[in-house]
Amino acid sequence: MSEQMNIIQKWDLESDYSIARVEKLPEAQYLEQFNSHLLQGYPVLPWQASLSHEQKQRYDSLKIGLSQRFQLKLALLHSGQMIGWSYGWHDSVHSGDFYMAGSLVLPEHRGRKLYSRLVQKILEVTKEEGFTAVRSRHICTNNAVLIAKLKLGFMINGFEQYETMGTLVRMVYHHNELRKKAALFRAGKVSESEVFNQLSLESSHQESCLRFT
Repeated sequence: MSEQMNIIQKWDLESDYSIARVEKLPEAQYLEQFNSHLLQGYPVLPWQASLSHEQKQRYDSLKIGLSQRFQLKLALLHSGQMIGWSYGWHDSVHSGDFYMAGSLVLPEHRGRKLYSRLVQKILEVTKEEGFTAVRSRHICTNNAVLIAKLKLGFMINGFEQYETMGTLVRMVYHHNELRKKAALFRAGKVSESEVFNQLSLESSHQESCLRFT
C-alpha cells in the first residue's frame, strides 16, 4: 500500500491508525470508496457525459494548467490499509485560499474523531505552506461534519445552490487573524470594527511615507 501511494510523510496516531501525505491516492480503491460511501447517498449530476467530443476536448485542455497548482492528498490508514482520505488544492491566487475538495472516513471507523484528525492535519500543513484560509462546501444535512468543523474553528460563511449537488453550506477557517476579524465584523460582530479603523490608519501612514520618498 505504501508503494502504491508513494508516501511523502507519515504521522502515527493511536490504535495503529496513521495519516500519510501521499503523491497520489490509489485510484481503484479511492473510486470504490467514493462511489460506495459518497455517491450512493449524495448522487452528483454527471453533466460531463452530455458534452460533445469537441466540448470534451476543450474542457480537458482547460484542466492542463491546473495540474501545476499546489495539491494536498492525505490518506487515513489503519494497519497500513487506506480507510479514509482527504484532498484539496490551491483555490485562489488572489486571497491565498486552500479548498478542501473531498474527505471520507469509512463507516466502520467513524466515532473515533478521525475526521477531525484529518482536518487538523490539513490546517497544520496549509498554515506551514502559507495559505491564509481553508474553505470547504458541504451537504447542508451533513451534521456530523459541520459540527466537527465548527468545533475546530471553522465558520459558516454562506450557502450555495449548486446544480450538480444541491444545497451546500460554505465554511471557512482563517489562518490570517486580520481576515478572521474582518469576517466576524462583516457577520455583525461590531466590536471588531477596530480592524478597519486600524487599516485606515496604516493606509494613511503608508501614503504619507510615499509622498516623502
